[in-house]
Amino acid sequence: MNLLFDTNIILFIIRDKSSSKALLKLINPDEKSLFISIVSVAELYSIAFQNRWNSMQLEKLEAFLNGIQIVMVDDFLTETYMQIDSFSQRKHPDFQTYSFTTPRNMGKNDVWIAATASLLELKLITTDMDFNHLDNHFITLQYYPADQIKALIV
Repeated sequence: MNLLFDTNIILFIIRDKSSSKALLKLINPDEKSLFISIVSVAELYSIAFQNRWNSMQLEKLEAFLNGIQIVMVDDFLTETYMQIDSFSQRKHPDFQTYSFTTPRNMGKNDVWIAATASLLELKLITTDMDFNHLDNHFITLQYYPADQIKALIV
């Protein structure tokens, strides 16, 4: 199964100072095809702008983005977005029971990212637990604790 990176994973990859790129090897040992949502691209550039990244940081981001497939948000994602958002709010008419007791208020960018992973059948790679309720329903999720990731990029 090919991989879709959440925004937070890309930030860790860009911060990885190790010459061996241990993080990327851990996440993608079989060298599957890599994808990212245009939503994550926008988030990354916004983070870079707000934090006044220097030219070296921006070059690293652009080099990474040039080597990955970017999926645009388009009307082909709207049905999946609706399904995931309704499920997250416990208002999906096709589900009588849920594995969670209260609605999961996902950020709208995260819903777009999840819809992309779901529709294209990509494994979502993240450090964000906000996607956990979707695992095995709409997406296949690979969660990495941020502490585990930080230990690899020193």
